[in-house]
Amino acid sequence: MFRKRNRRHIPSLNTASTSDISFMLLIFFLVTTSIDSDKGLARRLPPPPQDQNPTELVVKERNVLRVAIGGDGRLTCEDSVVTLPELRERIVTFVDNAADSPSLPEKRIVNIPLLGRCSVTDSHVIALEVSREADYDTYFHVQKTITEAYDTLRGRLAMARFGRSLGECSPEERRAVTRHYPQRVSETEPGGQGGRL
Repeated sequence: MFRKRNRRHIPSLNTASTSDISFMLLIFFLVTTSIDSDKGLARRLPPPPQDQNPTELVVKERNVLRVAIGGDGRLTCEDSVVTLPELRERIVTFVDNAADSPSLPEKRIVNIPLLGRCSVTDSHVIALEVSREADYDTYFHVQKTITEAYDTLRGRLAMARFGRSLGECSPEERRAVTRHYPQRVSETEPGGQGGRL
């Protein structure tokens, strides 16, 4: 008497909708995930010269603030070693020239919409000399410090003239404040000729 054993049947898994579910999960994660974009330095370069022989820009010595980044990462301003906060304050003092000092950039009177007749130092230049051996991190922090110095001056002027921060000003007000304190930076290599303004 042999009993016949029943073989158990293992039910198969229905995988027909697995690809649909995977596709929906992929879409869900793509929609809900934020992807960081690289941040860089916002700079507007001048247009290329129209002729083959570009003219040299002559700048008075009093209108130039010399900043240098050495290959060892050392930061100097007018041949003295400075920290980033000290550089920021020196740029603010240099560009503003509140006391109209003869050793700082010369001022001239211009008519700016919404601000009227203003005494500005729009002929100043921050001459940034960067060694090829300097690391990018130091270069980036110096550029950020220069931008912060201009933002400080523009923020003060916006608060004094319009009673609000620069971010709260209208586009016309921001243009007027930027025209009062234009950002002028020239970059060169040590011993190099020319630069970008």
